[in-house]
Amino acid sequence: MRNHDDEVIISYFLRAGVLISVSFIIAGVIILFAKNGGDGFTLSQMSSYNYALAHGIDSRSVSLNKILSGLSAIDGLYFITVGLWVLIFTPITVVFIGWISFLDDKNYLYVGMASIVLFNLFFAMLVVPRFLI
Repeated sequence: MRNHDDEVIISYFLRAGVLISVSFIIAGVIILFAKNGGDGFTLSQMSSYNYALAHGIDSRSVSLNKILSGLSAIDGLYFITVGLWVLIFTPITVVFIGWISFLDDKNYLYVGMASIVLFNLFFAMLVVPRFLI
């Protein structure tokens, strides 16, 4: 893979990731307002800090297991969640494309550096939150 090709591929992934993410978030917000809430809570319940705190309404209450059922039920909260996950995985995909490019070029110093970046990203996303709960 040549560097120019890498830049074109990365730019397509960035554009696609941002467009898909924004589309899901906008659709989720529209659905959330149209249905006056999501995931069994009304908008006023979701926007009330005291109610949300008392009933555990935060990003941890939206589990990954419920995303498919939430999307099929056209629940705006899950559309927003998918949009945010796409936004999070867009730069991770860019780092992964760079890792493949460096591996193809046999530039092992940058393969190692990209591996460390990927490890840190996944460690921060998957392991660290378990210690914060």
